[in-house]
Amino acid sequence: MAAPMGRWPLFFLTLLSFLWEAFGGFGEGASLDDDLLLPYPTARARSARDCARVRGGDREHESWPPSPATPGARGSAVRTFVSHFADRAVAGHLTRAAEPLRTFSVLEPGGPGGCASRRRATVEETARAAGCSVAQNGGFFRMNTGECLGNVVSDGRRVSSAGGLQNAQFGIRRDGTLVTGYLSEEEVLDTENPFVQLLSGVVWLIRNGSIYINESQATECDETQETGSFSKFVNVISARTAVGHDRKGQLVLFHADGQTEQRGINLWEMAEFLLKQDVVNAINLDGGGSATFVLNGTLASYPSDHCQDNMWRCPRSVSTVVCVHKPHCQPPDCSGHGTCVEGHCQCTGHFWRGSACNELDCGPSNCSQHGLCTEAGCRCEAGWTGSNCSEACSSGFFGEDCAKKCQCQNGAACDPAQGTCTCPPGFTGESCVQECPLGWHGPGCQRPCECEHQCPCDPQTGSCNLTQASTLNSILSRVKQCVQPSEVTMQTREFSLLTGTTWLALTLVLAFLLLISTMANVSLLLGCRAQRSRHLDGSYVYHPLREMNGELSATNKEQPGDAHNPF
Repeated sequence: MAAPMGRWPLFFLTLLSFLWEAFGGFGEGASLDDDLLLPYPTARARSARDCARVRGGDREHESWPPSPATPGARGSAVRTFVSHFADRAVAGHLTRAAEPLRTFSVLEPGGPGGCASRRRATVEETARAAGCSVAQNGGFFRMNTGECLGNVVSDGRRVSSAGGLQNAQFGIRRDGTLVTGYLSEEEVLDTENPFVQLLSGVVWLIRNGSIYINESQATECDETQETGSFSKFVNVISARTAVGHDRKGQLVLFHADGQTEQRGINLWEMAEFLLKQDVVNAINLDGGGSATFVLNGTLASYPSDHCQDNMWRCPRSVSTVVCVHKPHCQPPDCSGHGTCVEGHCQCTGHFWRGSACNELDCGPSNCSQHGLCTEAGCRCEAGWTGSNCSEACSSGFFGEDCAKKCQCQNGAACDPAQGTCTCPPGFTGESCVQECPLGWHGPGCQRPCECEHQCPCDPQTGSCNLTQASTLNSILSRVKQCVQPSEVTMQTREFSLLTGTTWLALTLVLAFLLLISTMANVSLLLGCRAQRSRHLDGSYVYHPLREMNGELSATNKEQPGDAHNPF
């Protein structure tokens, strides 16, 4: 009997443990989501982000420059308050965090991928996994589907887009600039200085130190028929949360406990409270049953949603979470060129610099403007060498690292980058080994010689006086018909002495002599004709014939002087 009786306590303990797990310890379990605080009526097919879409241009927003890092100001400071608002005692928390670029993150529900899977998780679950020292609920979401609404950028990853719909935004850019207000789609997608953290709220509470609620209602609600319900969202008392920054550039998180229409504060009272805390810019986040504050992984607020048994209050499973943590490096991997130590990147290698180890620095000269700085040092352009690319290639070498040898001849200049030859006067060709062809001279052999009788000139200077030219013998051996330049010069000088008058006198003398010669010839011709005419009209004279061999007859020999007249 003892053994069977001993099994009953074990059975009851097992059943009790099962019920404890099922109902969350008689008070902790799934929320009923019964304390709803929506900026727009649920009956309309319009989401809390339904405003005019703005794709491009600049929208109204405030940018606050990053504050310089102060070693003693790291970490977060949480203040708990119980204040009276119109005779209502309201409890809440105000958190300040220095260096928000490294100590603040926007988290997806349940971790990375939560928005894509439309997951919902309590703030405690998300905060514990991320190691948050302080965490609150973040932006709005669809209650029935869990869809993240508005713009969400988590640690540099854009996980949700508003598509240009206009609602209040709060974010941090890569350089630490704090941005509050309205943004176009173009501004959200900026790549020059992108957002590393960004989330959307509803109503810009404080702008540049002044309450901005009325202006927000006009901007975020474009139809007058929405004024009634939106006015109730602004003025009803409920649990509230907000995010912003103070004049020191510190992040400020605000949380106030409450229950819609029963306890808590409205947006006007929250904005006035924040102004007293030196807050410069702030936006309103999700409130009502979503309002949750977690400190060191433990729930530190009073939820307004009922649990499943309707007796206890349970925290709601929400969407995004705003988290304050120990300093993180930005980006966490230090751009792949360093290690993160206490929130600061320690760069590896000799040339990576910057807070994110994403800047190459090869020294003050920056490769002397003749090279590219790489993680291995300066990579010099062709024609330059040295550790900082400040040395030109020595004579006779060219190319990258000056490793190639020039082929230029006859004293030609070699280009240190390409190795091309610049020939001196008198030579041509790729390597300047060819002399100028006959009749040409100068750089590139582009100038024709101007010597008389088509004689060649000095290929270097173009001079026609080759007596002292080093190439005289070679030129004269190729040109046989050309006289010595000195003789040509002498004759030229002698002929240059003859003036125009001398040439005229010589011409006249020659013409006179020609005339006399002509007259003499004419007179001789006329005289011969007259004598011939006389011979034809008068007596004939007998002349005996001579022998063919030239010998005279016997009679002629004997009387050589006698002459016989036949008549």
